[in-house]
Amino acid sequence: MLHLFLGHFVADHGFTNNSKIRNLQNLKLFQHMIWSIFAILAFTFDTLLKSSFTITVLVIFIVIHLVMDYVRVKVKNKFYLHIIELTGIFTALIFNFLVSKYFEFSYLSKEFVYYLLGMAVVSTAVSYFFRNFYPGDEDFEDLEGISERLAFFVFFLAGKPGLAFLSLGIGFLYRIWKIKKFSHVWWISPLSSIIITVLWKPLIF
Repeated sequence: MLHLFLGHFVADHGFTNNSKIRNLQNLKLFQHMIWSIFAILAFTFDTLLKSSFTITVLVIFIVIHLVMDYVRVKVKNKFYLHIIELTGIFTALIFNFLVSKYFEFSYLSKEFVYYLLGMAVVSTAVSYFFRNFYPGDEDFEDLEGISERLAFFVFFLAGKPGLAFLSLGIGFLYRIWKIKKFSHVWWISPLSSIIITVLWKPLIF
């Protein structure tokens, strides 16, 4: 049961370029913090707002998350930024463990949460690698890569491997048509989608 962890991951990585969060200031940073609160509550409100213990755990975690959001924009050293991200991940896992039994009664099933988390990992986690490690370009546009990885994930877990691999082929042809120049990083996106999806399948089925 990873509802709280999923909320944390979506808040900082879903529907946003995590690298750009580091440069948010004033109103935009405040807006991201508000988004983070709603993202975390979206996956936990039906279970963690019912007792003083769970409310306390939830509030403390949200405060920690917001502090990390603030600290992230103040730190410029990339190594420390990665430490902040890892700290957030491990903190979310620890707090999730404290209240995991309550998620058994959530309107979101365990399988659905794992499915959503898998979609987040196969899309944004790989983009995080591109933007921070290889090729290490914070402005790296990965919309095509995210689309093909998500398509493979969805089709493969739906029992349609033919459509899954076809989506990778179409993604490759699209890159050739759009960029018109082969890049040595192209193989990372489709390969990562295959590896992550195959490893993720036993968590859902």
